[in-house]
Amino acid sequence: MKVPVDLHTHSDRSDGLLSPLKLVESAEEIELEGIALTDHDTLDGLQDFMNAPTSTDLQRIPGVEISTEYKGSELHMLGYFVPLDESPVDTRLRTTRESRHTRFPKMVAKLRDLGIEINDEEIDKILKEVDSPGRPHLARILIEKGVVNDINEAFEKYLATGRPAYVGRTKMDSLYAIDLIRESGAVPVLAHPVLIRGVNLKQLLQHLKSQGLEGVEVDYGYRRSEDMDQVEMIRKIAKEIGLIATGGSDFHGDEGHSSLGSVGTSVETINLLRKACERIRNR
Repeated sequence: MKVPVDLHTHSDRSDGLLSPLKLVESAEEIELEGIALTDHDTLDGLQDFMNAPTSTDLQRIPGVEISTEYKGSELHMLGYFVPLDESPVDTRLRTTRESRHTRFPKMVAKLRDLGIEINDEEIDKILKEVDSPGRPHLARILIEKGVVNDINEAFEKYLATGRPAYVGRTKMDSLYAIDLIRESGAVPVLAHPVLIRGVNLKQLLQHLKSQGLEGVEVDYGYRRSEDMDQVEMIRKIAKEIGLIATGGSDFHGDEGHSSLGSVGTSVETINLLRKACERIRNR
């Protein structure tokens, strides 16, 4: 079932498969009313995304997804209505992207130590063309080589935390990321909270809200039934403490993620995010 608005998508400027232009075209083809581009740790595709010609009234929201850490747990922070020109978040993310480029060859080396041959040309192409390379790029190489059948298997066997080819990297502090997003005049929203393990989600959301969080991604393409059971709990918490409830597919363009427009939210959510953005910028 298609939703009106998809607020969580990725392009080939990070670990998605479609260009920002093709992403807009695809959103129009399935008649979405709104879409946000939220690439990992990069704003590189936002100009093309916002400038792409459209034949409909598709609303486009420039965004970003930042990998952060809070008391040992990994949190992904979404920023909506990110400025397209120079901003604090753009400046800070340059360091994050450098760490991604440094980590990537280390993971390749670990895969080679396991007997998996990967051509230098494949890696050089990714590092040259992709602003923010990630583990899905390696997962797709493993699929092409027949080492695994899909992205989920690639992560479970090789690339997930604790698996033999995993290489960690320094992540931004979650509270700092919230401040950084707000300082840039954008709206901070916590992504896919149910994927955060080992925390009391209500206490976490209450604390993050007290530190400037404006919303939480309630509707998301969770794959485990036990994760889906918690969605309504998150929706209730968001309403109780005054967070904007958002939703998105986390579309990448491959079979390892939900399809575009399969999960999302209403047009009214865009209006709520826009009002929050105006409030943040007018302070």
